[in-house]
Amino acid sequence: MKGVEKVDLTVVNAPGVLGRVVGHIRREGWNIKKLNVDETEDSKVSHMSMSVEGTNTKLAQVLDRLLNLDCVLGVSMIQDGREIVRKRDTAARETTAPKDEVVASCPDKPLDEFRILVVNPGSTSTKFAVYDGETAVLSHTLRHDERELSSYATVPEQKSYRKKCIVDKLNEVGVNFKSIDAVVGCGGLLKPIDSGTYIINDAMLRDLHSAAASIHASALGAIIGSEIATELRIPAYVVDPIVVDEMDRNAKLSGMPGVERACAFHALNQKAVARRFSEQIGRPYENARLIVAHLGGGISVGAHRYGRVIDVNGALSGEGPFTPERTGAVPIVPIIQMCFSGEYTEAEMIQKIVGKGGLRAYLGTVDLRTVQKMINDGDEFAALVMDSMAYQVSKEIGSMTAVLEGQVDAILLTGGLAYSNRFTGAIKQRVDKMAPVYVFPGEDEMLALMRGALRVLRGEELATEYD
Repeated sequence: MKGVEKVDLTVVNAPGVLGRVVGHIRREGWNIKKLNVDETEDSKVSHMSMSVEGTNTKLAQVLDRLLNLDCVLGVSMIQDGREIVRKRDTAARETTAPKDEVVASCPDKPLDEFRILVVNPGSTSTKFAVYDGETAVLSHTLRHDERELSSYATVPEQKSYRKKCIVDKLNEVGVNFKSIDAVVGCGGLLKPIDSGTYIINDAMLRDLHSAAASIHASALGAIIGSEIATELRIPAYVVDPIVVDEMDRNAKLSGMPGVERACAFHALNQKAVARRFSEQIGRPYENARLIVAHLGGGISVGAHRYGRVIDVNGALSGEGPFTPERTGAVPIVPIIQMCFSGEYTEAEMIQKIVGKGGLRAYLGTVDLRTVQKMINDGDEFAALVMDSMAYQVSKEIGSMTAVLEGQVDAILLTGGLAYSNRFTGAIKQRVDKMAPVYVFPGEDEMLALMRGALRVLRGEELATEYD
């Protein structure tokens, strides 16, 4: 007879741990009925709980073999009402959990390298870095107080504040501004364009200041980058902005004539992670079929077919999963009724969907670490909200599997939320039968921006004029 046994594991909080443990259990022929992953107060350690279908004697042997995995620190099992505990007497090793980058003193620029300043603003942070060739000589993340940002009526009004923060920090570490050869920033909500590196020109800046483009902080990457570059009389670029549009024509129709599905997603990071994974497996990105889920303040899930993103949810237009600060897809009739209720302005309704939805609306925070602490303290509603967000991401991945006709080489999870083992574990539990799942916590956007500009400076690629 088979019974369901409860197994608890203490594991090192590092990428790939969940796959190793689950793979080990399944190779033994046991069926995992339920799986949960939770963070602990120790950022280096996570707690994994699962219900496993198998015989008691064999399961105990499996637990011994699990403890031989270097990522497993302890295992316990409830058997016949009695708890069996096995522990490893070693401390958790260092992990790749996110840390604030330390800004060191900036060295002199080598004579044979190009120096590039990279600017990448997010909704509540501004990342910047200085590269000599492909070597980062300094990098930093400015984390802005939400109360400070909320004092500005619009995103463009934050420009001077954010620019001053960057310039002050660069001066603090002794950067010689005359040594910078180019500035590159993330793009914004421009017109649909092809993938590539673009010169920031007057036409682009005009479009970035439009009402539609200025709602997203990514517009500030090009705006701030252009101002710094103009002062230094050097070129400024954007690379693969969020409006890169490679969608298949079948993906464009919305069902309502006059309203076409727009393509606005985390193109830079999705493309960078897809290329990085393809290099790791020794296959050209142009020969791969991948699903990439960028999990951050916004969430976009794209179907990558042979180097092109043929479909992706419109994360800014109300499609896909809800996120830390966006509603995602919601029933449309109640929204129409709210719009005509007289209680909200157009700007307030847009803000409800784009900036004040999701985790913020339900729990009053966009920080997954805060949500995890709420869960650890016994907040069942916080657990429901977090698990529901993972559930909706899984549904979107399933829809992109259909777009790729079920032929998927891998599913890649990336972005800041991918640091949460609980969140990625809940997604893996639902989608890992569709294709192998790989986690790339954080994002490669800074590296991708630098490489786009460097290819142009080295003459390996021509920059495109935006019009």
